[in-house]
Amino acid sequence: MQKKTIIVGPLLIGIVALSLLSGCASVPEKKYYILNYVPAPLASRISPQPFPCTIRLKDFEIEEAYSRPQMVYRQNPYELQYYYFQVWAVKPTRMITDLVQKHLLTANIVSHIVRRFDEGQQPDYELSGRIEAIEEYDSDQLWFAHLAMRLTLTRTRDNAIVYTRRFDNRKRVYQNQPEYVIREMSA
Repeated sequence: MQKKTIIVGPLLIGIVALSLLSGCASVPEKKYYILNYVPAPLASRISPQPFPCTIRLKDFEIEEAYSRPQMVYRQNPYELQYYYFQVWAVKPTRMITDLVQKHLLTANIVSHIVRRFDEGQQPDYELSGRIEAIEEYDSDQLWFAHLAMRLTLTRTRDNAIVYTRRFDNRKRVYQNQPEYVIREMSA
């Protein structure tokens, strides 16, 4: 009977000590990020009037590796890693589609922009996009914000692709923190 008391005593002291130590440790705070792009009106245009057509802005698609709330970072071309405490506040597909809509409205390029077919105006064109990368790229002491996507404009009456363009921008980040990656990506 005394052996049990001797074993339980140190075990109990160990559990209490671990409980006290774990109470002193702090869990990192989860941070939520969004892209914040403020479009400027186009200064030089052939005509200040919008083209008399309607564009349906289709919700963007995204590469599977980036279709998650955790922000992605990589240190080489072959491996992706995910932050646990730095996450997107809005799904990247929704966030970027919303920013493209904001840009199109500010640029006043077309007379109407709809997101769904049941919004009244029959679209003349459909603008779709695919996000190929939205990530932090760390290379030794250098950090970069990396955003790559493809836009496609399709004429709805015959499904003809009238325009396609791929963007692949990497901007250097001068402060090695995820917040500054998001700031550069937003710019």
